[in-house]
Amino acid sequence: MNNVVESKRIQYTASRFAKDSLLYLQEVGYSKAIKKHTSYRNYMDSFLFFVVIEGTGILNYQNEIYHLKKNDCVFINCQNEYSHTSDNWNIAWVHFNGNNIKNIFNKYLERDGKYVFNSINNIFINSINTIFNIADSSDYLKDMNIYNELVNLLNNLMVLTIYDDSTKNRKYDLDTIKQYLDSNYLENISLEKLSSLFFINKFYLTRAFKEKYGTTINNYILEKRITKSKELLRFSDSSIEDIAIACGIKDPNYFSRVFKKIEGITPKEYKKIW
Repeated sequence: MNNVVESKRIQYTASRFAKDSLLYLQEVGYSKAIKKHTSYRNYMDSFLFFVVIEGTGILNYQNEIYHLKKNDCVFINCQNEYSHTSDNWNIAWVHFNGNNIKNIFNKYLERDGKYVFNSINNIFINSINTIFNIADSSDYLKDMNIYNELVNLLNNLMVLTIYDDSTKNRKYDLDTIKQYLDSNYLENISLEKLSSLFFINKFYLTRAFKEKYGTTINNYILEKRITKSKELLRFSDSSIEDIAIACGIKDPNYFSRVFKKIEGITPKEYKKIW
């Protein structure tokens, strides 16, 4: 305890394996402000998620001022300068890192994820509680179990980006379009065709589909075709040329290039290995 805050924290030292291979914990804990104070951070190799359990405070991040209240959640990259001022808040937080976390964070932002959002759902506090309890235990699988809970936390953050108030009220259902693609991906499907079938502007469809599913329509169709080709490569005696055509790709050379780009090996190598 000091004269401005009461805190209960675990400063965690992850294994070399965890730092090289997993999302890993740096610090987790709870703080209750005794009186108003401000904390400044910059160039920290860490990502921070925290929840305001009670009270109010202020976050200064990316040249924006956020007035925080109960149930507000914050997710930021601490390599960027930030400060937070607490009046009387009680917060739960977790600092973590990992080789892929920057890409995950950028994907979260790309899907219109927010630095600050309000959630009355207890899933985020529950995740922090679980991480704290694991870190405080003598479990020899702590790093793996912490990794699992950090993935769960990030998954719940991503789920929030799937729908917003504007998408809930759209008069068409993107899932219906996706189901159509799942059933007809071997056919020649163009944006113009989809626009005509579902009475939707093709440019709006392109943006909305990527926002919801994280990929373009063309890439989605291509991945479906490559998945089908892998099945045929393993369980049929057809030539690579015939398999390409059967999967809706008329040019075998293009098929081989795309297959290698997605799978890292050629169709011929895949067939031999599997």
